[in-house]
Amino acid sequence: MAETVTVVPPSEESRAGFRALMRNRNYALLWTGQLVSEMGNRFHWIAIALWIFALTRSASAVSFSIASMFAGSLFASVWAGAIADRFSRRTILVSCDVVRAILVAIIPLLIDLNLGLWVVYLDLALISVASGFFRPAMFSIVPQVVLRGQLLAANSFFSAMDTSTEIIGPALAGLLASRIGYASLLYLDAFSYAVSALCILGIRFPGGGRRVGETKRIWREVVEGVNYVRRDPLQRALFVLIVPAYLVGSGLNALQTPLAKGVVGIGDREFGIFNSVWGAGFLVASLMVGWYGRTLSRTLLIVGGFFAQFTMTLMLGFSTSYAGLLATGFGVGFANTLSFVGLSTLLMEYTPSSLIGRVVSTRQLALHMVRIMSPLVFGNLAEFTGVPISIALMTLVGAAGTAAVATTLVPLLRRFESGAPVQEGALLSRHILGGLDASLDHRAQVRLNFISVAIVVLAWLYLAFIHTTEAFWVLLSVGAIAYFGALARRRGWLP
Repeated sequence: MAETVTVVPPSEESRAGFRALMRNRNYALLWTGQLVSEMGNRFHWIAIALWIFALTRSASAVSFSIASMFAGSLFASVWAGAIADRFSRRTILVSCDVVRAILVAIIPLLIDLNLGLWVVYLDLALISVASGFFRPAMFSIVPQVVLRGQLLAANSFFSAMDTSTEIIGPALAGLLASRIGYASLLYLDAFSYAVSALCILGIRFPGGGRRVGETKRIWREVVEGVNYVRRDPLQRALFVLIVPAYLVGSGLNALQTPLAKGVVGIGDREFGIFNSVWGAGFLVASLMVGWYGRTLSRTLLIVGGFFAQFTMTLMLGFSTSYAGLLATGFGVGFANTLSFVGLSTLLMEYTPSSLIGRVVSTRQLALHMVRIMSPLVFGNLAEFTGVPISIALMTLVGAAGTAAVATTLVPLLRRFESGAPVQEGALLSRHILGGLDASLDHRAQVRLNFISVAIVVLAWLYLAFIHTTEAFWVLLSVGAIAYFGALARRRGWLP
């Protein structure tokens, strides 16, 4: 008998809510499977962070474990998008869930055998390889199971589900950690991947198999995705935004444990509640965007969300009490969701369906590089400067870089939202690295400018290691000079 799938008619797109989306069998299965899996992920995150910190009492050791959770995705991201666009996405998703279930289940054994933390880091990296293939395939099928006008609501309710687990999962994980131990949390995470695989097996969606008549090599498809991002001005600006914007959140993932456990000194149960409060901020923001997001511009959601996140992160870093952690953690979660939902929806609306998997994997490659480097740099910096100062420096670097990219991104977003053609824009990096003298060789100037900028950045990082306060004022002074210089030029005070 033919399978019946309820779909909301286009005329009802604008008022399709959670109940309407859940009448779509494919969306319901996808949403339910991820609900269980994400709950397990919260257990996994809490167990690894607390277990590594309990064994070492070191911010750098926790940072290495967080970096390992994304290291394998560097390899996967190169191929994952092209594979998601070419082969059965359901097969990819199920295979990744099974592999992750096995790898998570053996972590307690690796720690008990006392083989060294490097073995645990390797296992975490392998888990991230499977996750790297899972995410582009997951992202690619959402536009296939809901209507275009439902994408914002669908993403918002996915985010609401994700952040609901952020509220319940960490608090429950903290309670269970104090009663049944860290190993049991990891076994529950492994079980959640098995449940997710079963739900995905029940999904039926168009385009699930290999495309008929496909003859191009996967590598050529990867190059096509990179070239599309490089040539399209809006995609390129969003890609460059990854480095400064996600630098802060990635580093905070590693520094929140030594901040809460080492600096403020809270227990495992309180640490779980602290992480749950982040989820409360996620949930409130997700529901607000889902209900009222049609009245908000993508520019406000993306750029405004990132700067709100930077502000709350800076306040979090200087929290000295449990109440302070809870208040600022809620703010970080709220702001993070604004930018995440706005950016995800924009990519789905703007990117051609045939390229969306490759665009996501290209972005994942850069994102995972940031998620590896930021914890390593600022986690090790925290060993010298202390966790609060490291968080402050990280936030200032991220805010300055995001402001620079926003000078190009905001006009492009406004043109897209108005329905006007998205025209070529000049990124700030072109002004910094581009040639200044037409009589000289352009490529040679770019190389020399790049070397000069690299030397300045490395010198600042060295200064930050040995004289943190002075480095802070240098960065602030350079940012102020750049801002007032640009303002003077716009006002006509400078040629």
